Amino acid sequence: MNIMKTRAQAYFPSVLLTLVSIIQALALELMWSKIVESEWLWKFNMKAVIGWHMILVASLGIIQVCVMYSTMVMGFIWQPDLKDSIIPFVIGIQEFMLVTLIGEEFNTLWLYALGSVFISANWVSHSSLRRARQNPEKEEFFGKVELATLRDFCPALTIVTSLVIFGI
Repeated sequence: MNIMKTRAQAYFPSVLLTLVSIIQALALELMWSKIVESEWLWKFNMKAVIGWHMILVASLGIIQVCVMYSTMVMGFIWQPDLKDSIIPFVIGIQEFMLVTLIGEEFNTLWLYALGSVFISANWVSHSSLRRARQNPEKEEFFGKVELATLRDFCPALTIVTSLVIFGI
């Protein structure tokens, strides 16, 4: 059993990054299709300005997820479980919804999709780092870092709450 655990910890980062990269590439391709097919984006009016800002936010979200996963697998080792293989698909679907909801008429569901990406990314990061803390090799790093408290999640909770309020 120890051999399987060692192999999973050794090979999982490259598998995870490959999976995340494929999903992010699909999200970027969907965004490119949205840009090319949306004639309304190429008119100089307020709808186009809002649309381009939505595209910018979605692009930054896609990049942020890529950077988050890359940073985690390069800096930390943790015992992967099944959800580590499923969650990238969930985040991918959320990103696809984020891009698909960009339209000529603003859809408040877009704010909820954006909030769900925030929640998922925060949860993935926190749960992965919590398991990485159990790795004795990272004791030097985690020994200087206190356990997360609810106060550490206040910025993300504030953003998500704001998005939900604006959506309502």
